[in-house]
Amino acid sequence: MLSQRSLEAFRAVIECGTVSGAAENLHVSQPAVSRLIKDLEDRTGLQLFTRFGGKIVPTPEARELAIEIDRSFIGLSAIEKAARDIKVGKRSTISISAMPAIAHSVLSDTLVSYQRERPDFRVSLQSMQTHNVVRKVATRASQLGFTSPTHHEYDVDLIRTIKLPYCCILREGQELTAKAELSFDDFGGQNVVAFERSTATGTMMERAFAQMTNPPEITVSTHLSTLVSGLVLRGMGISIVDPFTAAAHRAQGGIVRPFADAAEFSLAIIRPRGQSLGPDLSAFLEQFERELIPYKDGS
Repeated sequence: MLSQRSLEAFRAVIECGTVSGAAENLHVSQPAVSRLIKDLEDRTGLQLFTRFGGKIVPTPEARELAIEIDRSFIGLSAIEKAARDIKVGKRSTISISAMPAIAHSVLSDTLVSYQRERPDFRVSLQSMQTHNVVRKVATRASQLGFTSPTHHEYDVDLIRTIKLPYCCILREGQELTAKAELSFDDFGGQNVVAFERSTATGTMMERAFAQMTNPPEITVSTHLSTLVSGLVLRGMGISIVDPFTAAAHRAQGGIVRPFADAAEFSLAIIRPRGQSLGPDLSAFLEQFERELIPYKDGS
């Protein structure tokens, strides 16, 4: 088997052109370099250098071998650099799962901002329903999850819960657009695009509407916030959504009004049970917090 040290000596002689120069670079004696070169010649069966005019000259075989050795050392250097970068948090690939309203909005903005500062940062981002986010994190298939508050604390660790204001979304021309803000009372008798009861927002809406003397008419229900917005834009009714969906709704020409009642949208950030965040995830969450600021006023 070829020794790493003999390959280093050979490469140094090729680069320096002399045994003395190679010895100086490697911080060893000239006889030590000569012995390493002789060992390499014996193990490869190749004559690597000849003497001409008092100097050593690489043979054609040595030049071919040098090309292959350079490739090997470049690969090792890349590995060493990657290890150093990973140690200081400059290079990483992380897996994140998030419910669609988060993945398609503030989380995407966070990724763009974060990667602009750290081009080596790599991420796998998956958008899925809440229960699938929890499953991904609990099985350690994802290192970070953004979801509704979960009751599966024995599988995951809760990093924090964020409370954000709900918003009301409407279509241009609807009567309620004349109001500066809306409450549950304004939904009485209205057509509503609702979330399914399997979602946190759907459960909140169902309970509130059940207590009304003049409840709204649920025209359609779905678990996807993008569908809720799309159906409102098509005149199917009005709705109550998280601030991320509200921002996307406004961007598509929809109308958004603050929601005056006390109900809030809850966002849970989770990680696998017992797993530390590390420098990359910690810095990523700091950027996420900055990207959240525009969504906190409910307008």
